[in-house]
Amino acid sequence: MKKVIILFLILAISISIKAQSTNDSITIELTKLSKNSNLVGFGVAIVNKDGIVYAKGFGYAHKETKKPYTIHTAQPIASISKTLLSVALMKAQEMGKLRLDDNINNYLPFKIYNPNFPNENITIQQLANHTSSILDGDSYDRTYVFENKIPSFYTNFSDKDLKVEVKKWIELFNTNKIMPLGEFIKKQYVKDQTWYNKEQNFSNKHPGNTYKYSNMGANIAAYIIEQTTGENYAEFVKEHILHPLQMNNTGWRGKNYEPKNVSSLYWYGYPMPDADLITYPDGNLISNVIDYGKFLSTMIRGYKGEDNLLTAESYKEMMKDPVSSDFRKGVFWTVDSEKIGHSGNDLGLLSHAYFLRENGIGIIVFVNTSDTENGATEVRDIYRTPLKYAEKQ
Repeated sequence: MKKVIILFLILAISISIKAQSTNDSITIELTKLSKNSNLVGFGVAIVNKDGIVYAKGFGYAHKETKKPYTIHTAQPIASISKTLLSVALMKAQEMGKLRLDDNINNYLPFKIYNPNFPNENITIQQLANHTSSILDGDSYDRTYVFENKIPSFYTNFSDKDLKVEVKKWIELFNTNKIMPLGEFIKKQYVKDQTWYNKEQNFSNKHPGNTYKYSNMGANIAAYIIEQTTGENYAEFVKEHILHPLQMNNTGWRGKNYEPKNVSSLYWYGYPMPDADLITYPDGNLISNVIDYGKFLSTMIRGYKGEDNLLTAESYKEMMKDPVSSDFRKGVFWTVDSEKIGHSGNDLGLLSHAYFLRENGIGIIVFVNTSDTENGATEVRDIYRTPLKYAEKQ
């Protein structure tokens, strides 16, 4: 019996040493990438169905004060926010509040239809897999509302075309005003409203036939959750996702949540003032790699057939293979032959969160910088570093 115990201890120690050696190798490689990049700071985590197996921060949360970016540093994660919207939709369906195959106009207080196909229904499922034919028009950019005016940092640019482009965006963002989500939707997609535009806001393809990524489609889905449950969307997510998973430093700024250890965001290398989004369900969720790691680990267990936040059947429906490779999405989740997850990008941030279908290893990368020289390539290299480990498991 003693020999068995000794052998078990030797095996356990060997596994622990190997894991530590792998983690050290990942840290060394990511540290090198951080030092040689234009990215201010980022966090990386690796998870499996049992939890987080690696987490580390690199660079700075605040470049000006040299405050380190750690595993507890929180930042907006852009469109990865839609993965929580997916779970919220499935939860509302389990509660009997809606069905994904339902016509969206069964629940909206105003009618939305594609004027090119006025007699065709748009379903919640089509919103969720981005085939609804609802498009993001120019008015979508009115969603950004900054706490303070964005400085005119574009005056430092030597590229004249870039200077003109960024000036245009900053001038627009600095005039935006906050409004309720429902009003923002109505202004764009209900005929004769202020920002209604047939050409910009609606596809000339039949609903359900063609994939076209749509942030506003996601916001309509979140608004339907509000209409059917009688709860504010942020509160619904908090009740059914954040609290059960103890994601204690995750939420939307100003909606009964004030982030701790929040990072600055750097757009073209310049710090941005804090921002709210009118369309907060499609993005702007603030989290860190530890909190989101809890969520992604839970999703992996659900994909593997475990009931937890949702039933195993709901997970199966939520992460099902698209009907064709042209569609790309299940219920807001990106689903391909190798991985399931989502990515995001916005002013001053880039983010990735995926797990491998074969072995259930997940990778999270949150970056507080965007639109720097070689930034997209640098973020790709950061993601590929833990991916090399994940693919070997």
